Amino acid sequence: MYLSQPMRVDEAATYLFYVRKPPLYGLVSYTLPNNHVFHTLLVSVSTFLFGDHPWAIRLPAFLAGVAMIPLAFAAARRIHGDAAGLITAAFVASSSVLIEYSTNARGYTIVAAIFLGLLALQPALLRGEARAWRWFAILSAIGFFTIPTMLFPFGVVVAWLAVSIARARVKVWKQLARGVGLTIALAAVAYLPAILWTGPHAVFANRFVVSRPWSVWLTLIWPSIHQTWLGWNRDLGVAGMVLFGVFFAAGLARDKTRLAIIAVAWCALLVVVERWIVFPRVWTFLIPVYWMTVSVGIVFAFRRRWVVPVALAACVAIGGSVVASGSVLASRDGYFPDAERVAIALDHVGPDASVLAFNPATVPLQYYVVLRHEAMRINAPRASDRRLFIVVDNAVGQTLPDVVRGYDGTCDLHCCRRSGLG
Repeated sequence: MYLSQPMRVDEAATYLFYVRKPPLYGLVSYTLPNNHVFHTLLVSVSTFLFGDHPWAIRLPAFLAGVAMIPLAFAAARRIHGDAAGLITAAFVASSSVLIEYSTNARGYTIVAAIFLGLLALQPALLRGEARAWRWFAILSAIGFFTIPTMLFPFGVVVAWLAVSIARARVKVWKQLARGVGLTIALAAVAYLPAILWTGPHAVFANRFVVSRPWSVWLTLIWPSIHQTWLGWNRDLGVAGMVLFGVFFAAGLARDKTRLAIIAVAWCALLVVVERWIVFPRVWTFLIPVYWMTVSVGIVFAFRRRWVVPVALAACVAIGGSVVASGSVLASRDGYFPDAERVAIALDHVGPDASVLAFNPATVPLQYYVVLRHEAMRINAPRASDRRLFIVVDNAVGQTLPDVVRGYDGTCDLHCCRRSGLG
């Protein structure tokens, strides 16, 4: 339903700045953390096969998002049993945020799917199966190769495995150490082309994730947590949020594996020690853990005979609510839904005209200009231009003077009026 929705800023940038370049450019260029390298390579294959349509650009993220449903079932089933697995799969299938990021060409669903795969490997890992430990290292390295924020889910898995090993008193500590070491080695090899071409600072000094002063961090952390929590529970209403909160608390009390507690503890430790303010989308991988814990509480309350009706009811009710509310399309995360219409309206503006715009309008507009093979100049006004078109996104509070003043010497409103540009 949402595969062909209007393109958003980050996914359009992935296509324009990396995928559209010569082959393997995304492998060596890490000029922005927007380049989720493994995902970028998959998008390159997808667009080579199917063209540069929005659905083709989103296909890798979509397939990973769909794969999360059986992976969530497998992980929850092996950890908590069949009943919890089925209900978890229903919640994952109908989650508004997971649907959004399964139709947004970013690497977050790939990381989440890998995380679930690692959780599902736990019994085999505890038995010391060599093949399982090899897959542990390979999948973890692919996660890091997708986004460095794999540090969060990888740390959760390692900490959880360490606790499980200690409780089960199995002798697989050496396998765990070798698995972590092999993961680091494989990830380093994968990023080596980018480090040699772009420089190590690009990978290890992300300017978008920096330590904040304590006073600033304490001011920003609670709004960030609140925004994330509301996103996870959107379309559920206050009653649904409270109800599932109760089930989550019940599941937390009955979860002997302590997966949810370990996940929160590890992520909180990193965020506090580094004083990071993390984008809510980074926590996408935790959504299945939340629903897994809720499912444990539901199974305890309703017993096994009600599992299938509860799973079906949850999937239909929540999924229906997502569709009815339009929450996926209402999400303002890098969204300028009129980009294609603006590109059509400005078609053939001529060589004597330029277009000014700010994100979230700029990059999606550039994508649709490229898609339509137009020669429109965006954000490159010249003194010889006879006309200047300015795109203002009122939905995010932009005004005409704000957009013009943002070009810092390129053009100002007084200059435009004096030159007769409109």
